[in-house]
Amino acid sequence: MKKSILLLFSLALFCNKSFSQTGLYDQYVVQEIKIYFHEPDWDHILDSLKLYDLGYLQADSVIVNGTKLDSVGIKYKGNSSYDPTQVKNPFTIKFDKFVSGQNYQGYTSLKMANCYDDPSMIREVLAYSILKNYMHCPQSNYAKIYINDVLIGLYSNDEDINKSFVLKHFYSSANPFFKASPALASPAMKANLKYIDDNSSSYTDLYEKESSGSSGWVDFIALCDTITNSPSSLAGVMDIDRVIWMLAFDNILVNLDSYIGVFSQNYFIYKDNNGIWNPIIWDLNMAFGGFNFLGSPSNGMGTLALSDMQTLSPLAHSTHTDWPLINIIMQNDQYKRKYMAHYRTILNEMFANDFYKTLAADFQATIQSSVIADTNKFFSDAAFQNGMTQDVIINGRTVPGIANLMDARVAFLQSDSEIIKVAPDVAAIQLSSYTPSINDVVNITVSVTNADYVQFSYRSDSTLKFTSITLYDDGLHNDGVAGDFVYGGSIIITSNYTEYYVYTENNDAGIFFPARAEHEFYTLPGNPVTVGVNTLTNQGQKLIVYPNPAQEKITIQSSSNDLKLVKIYNILGHEVLQTMASGMQSDINLSDLSEGIYFVKATQNGEEFSHKIIIQR
Repeated sequence: MKKSILLLFSLALFCNKSFSQTGLYDQYVVQEIKIYFHEPDWDHILDSLKLYDLGYLQADSVIVNGTKLDSVGIKYKGNSSYDPTQVKNPFTIKFDKFVSGQNYQGYTSLKMANCYDDPSMIREVLAYSILKNYMHCPQSNYAKIYINDVLIGLYSNDEDINKSFVLKHFYSSANPFFKASPALASPAMKANLKYIDDNSSSYTDLYEKESSGSSGWVDFIALCDTITNSPSSLAGVMDIDRVIWMLAFDNILVNLDSYIGVFSQNYFIYKDNNGIWNPIIWDLNMAFGGFNFLGSPSNGMGTLALSDMQTLSPLAHSTHTDWPLINIIMQNDQYKRKYMAHYRTILNEMFANDFYKTLAADFQATIQSSVIADTNKFFSDAAFQNGMTQDVIINGRTVPGIANLMDARVAFLQSDSEIIKVAPDVAAIQLSSYTPSINDVVNITVSVTNADYVQFSYRSDSTLKFTSITLYDDGLHNDGVAGDFVYGGSIIITSNYTEYYVYTENNDAGIFFPARAEHEFYTLPGNPVTVGVNTLTNQGQKLIVYPNPAQEKITIQSSSNDLKLVKIYNILGHEVLQTMASGMQSDINLSDLSEGIYFVKATQNGEEFSHKIIIQR
């Protein structure tokens, strides 16, 4: 299914009761999962199955939000989060283990994390809520788990990264698929994608093969060989943009139980039908400084104090070959500028404006009563209540209050020499046609100052890799007069649908339009792109909403004559305004609404479009 730029913006970034997916992954509804075993010693059996890696215990039934499923597979999971002496262990629930095809709302398995080492109990869900705006990742919310009608506790309910996941996001599921998960993690045993040799047995303690059959290892080893021995060829075998988003996200959130930390673990990689490997971040319960081991080139743990985490450089490990992906990105000037562009986007959209605090407060409010009822949680009610501001000592290390970490970190980053570099200023992006036919030539012009390079990237289908062309300000590429700060070029349309974005840079910094490219993009057919105006898109149909930020009113402009119901919701998902629109343009009066973040939901041609606006006076 085609993904459009600002539909994803609203549905993924600013989730609330009105806009999030209803059902299993509604972020503001605590799910209820009841597991029933006839074995009274079910806990001992699950411990034994995990100890000897013997798989699943068959539950008599599992009831999810009132829906009963029979003969479901249950097993304990986890490494440091699992302990046979504790009541609240993490689970894998597999609906189709013993009954072929059995599922709940299309999901065949669930991963239930026990909020281990997280006094706030929101790290995982909050981090995934941020990440999903920039790259493919699991959905995550909360569930209360009961076994034989006894409450075990509140868990984060994470979507399983399995074949169904990669089919949904990468349009195939039979290709090589691996998880970076060292069997015995150590500073010297990193799942960092470094080439070892050509024997798969050299890699099996570091990576788990998720794909079926015996194939896959040859492809995986070839990837490691390219990363280690032919880094200049990486773009031909790995999605550089997703690598950059992953590294930027992990660094900003000080998510060190990840590729950028001491063990280089907790991610998946999947090879799509284009032959390109795609990274997928996994396991975020220790984001926001919950794990403070950065690692060092000398195979040390690289332990960080709170002040070190607050001031972690965006360029950490940039010259350390034990983290080859970081090294490749940082040693390539253009990759580094793209990395910093994505870094600024996450920083500005989520942290500099304190938006993450709004999300955190909403999650805390959603789970408060469930946390209090959880007598098996690892920390006190007070630790949960103060999870944003209170630092907690756990096994000799400081797990910071989330805001304690990020307030100081944002202040540090906003003065960082890389962050403050000035990117080009784009005034307009124009195409010669916004409703082209197949085989039409479309001319592109980008009006930009302070630029040394302008790139236009496009593709005819979401399953394909983007193709990039360079635009020129030389008077020879439909760009007007040479040296007039208008860059031009052209493409031939090969499909009735095209996705595109623009990237431009100078010697100091780069910038993407839209800012979340390649995860989001503009589309043809579509409307002209006006910098600072937000476009709501749904599979080729468009609405334009402006201005944003707004003061007393917004204007909604339609591409058809069928603009109808418009609703506005506040950050808590409560409807605060409803009006009927007509024709192709309608003004919405906002004078009765206070300053803040709101969500516009409009109906056109029977389809709903959603977007976030800011009222600022």
